[in-house]
Amino acid sequence: MTIRNLTILTLSALLGTAALAQTADPAKPAGTMSDTMKDGTMSDSMGKVSQGSFKSVEAPTSGKVSWSKSGDNYLLKITGLKTEAAPDLKVWLYQDQGSVKKGATNLKVAGRYFTVGSLKKFGGDFSFTVTAKDLPKDMNKFNSVVLWCDQVSAAFGIAALK
Repeated sequence: MTIRNLTILTLSALLGTAALAQTADPAKPAGTMSDTMKDGTMSDSMGKVSQGSFKSVEAPTSGKVSWSKSGDNYLLKITGLKTEAAPDLKVWLYQDQGSVKKGATNLKVAGRYFTVGSLKKFGGDFSFTVTAKDLPKDMNKFNSVVLWCDQVSAAFGIAALK
């Protein structure tokens, strides 16, 4: 077992989510990342990446996110995350149209969010792998990452992807 596989298995165990599953072919290159993105939405092209930084909404939240595609998988990376502890914190891809702001509790609208995974820790670096077949067909409309707490119906933070 390689260090990379062991790290992914350890993160998966810590976060308790299947979203961190190892790709079927670990020998397959992960691709390269660049700073380009088309029309301010997430890119489908191999090797493209969109990035953003968290802004606090209902809880002090900071950190960086990146979204990229490699082969049939998409990778969401969160680095340097700091936020408040919450019992049910989710990581969403979200179709933001300016509605994510302090006091907004009506963000959980079908079709406007896609749950990538859950957080059991509230600081550090995280990676979530999602297969393309599991994503909504209209992925080009998803333009941000939201940390959402189901228990209190609140967005802790949002990162616009550019």
